[in-house]
Amino acid sequence: MLMYLIPTLAALVIGLSNAFELAVPARPSCVHIDKLSKQYPVTLLIKLFSSVPKREYAIQDINLTFGQKKDDGVVLLVGRSASGKSTLLRLIAGMEMPTQGCVSINGHKITQILDGEAKGVGSRMPSWIKVGKISQSTESQPVILDGKPDFDDSLTVMERILKMSSGDNIAQSELLANDFVNLLGLDGQLKSLPSALSPSEQYLFSIACACMVSVSPAIKEHNDNDSDIPYPILLLDELFDTEVPSTVEKCDKGITNLIQCGAVVISATHRPNYFKGMSKRIVTLSGGKVLTDVSTS
Repeated sequence: MLMYLIPTLAALVIGLSNAFELAVPARPSCVHIDKLSKQYPVTLLIKLFSSVPKREYAIQDINLTFGQKKDDGVVLLVGRSASGKSTLLRLIAGMEMPTQGCVSINGHKITQILDGEAKGVGSRMPSWIKVGKISQSTESQPVILDGKPDFDDSLTVMERILKMSSGDNIAQSELLANDFVNLLGLDGQLKSLPSALSPSEQYLFSIACACMVSVSPAIKEHNDNDSDIPYPILLLDELFDTEVPSTVEKCDKGITNLIQCGAVVISATHRPNYFKGMSKRIVTLSGGKVLTDVSTS
């Protein structure tokens, strides 16, 4: 009889461990891409001396939606080098404008990007976080992560996470920061220095910082603590590709918790096997076009 109860009890424990009572109500975010193309001028010299094949369109006529199904988990963008993965992430982040088509974030089309400091970011942006300069409100700012955080030990983990928010509502920023660290499993390291974190915790710390950057526009727009906040949009540009699989596996639960609360996580990668525990959708790019978009569930 006991052998039949063990799986049921284990499932119950797992369910309880994944149940978080959020201090700030969450709203699922969504990214919609409609007939998106990006054209770059390609000269004869570029073609002759480039280390990778160059084509006129980096990406062409792409139609995709991210965030409609939480069961997708981390959506993987795969393909050979120069297939268009990083260009697609930069267009979603608002770091570049498309030649044709559009990107919509939470129902808001990106119609213009500006020079200068990115909207909603008050502190100096670290090198491992990249954001665009979207001129109009999209509520959640898409954020590109492409490396581990630096070891600036002038601030504790929690102090650094809070510093990434530029919202005027300090109380709401603190509540959101606590939600993110609890979801990511960093609640035991809030007073630690970044250099004291384990390899997997360093990645989770960078994700927590990116979450605060992503929701900063919403914090600026919603002055009351009862408003729901559209959850972060995180774009991982080969973030884990140089790591060992065991480090990535330890980030699985935290990233999955974020997605279950409404975050959108898209990863360009050459190592899709690293995400087998947290991804059920793979988009393959080839020559700047979507070759396949399949569910692996």
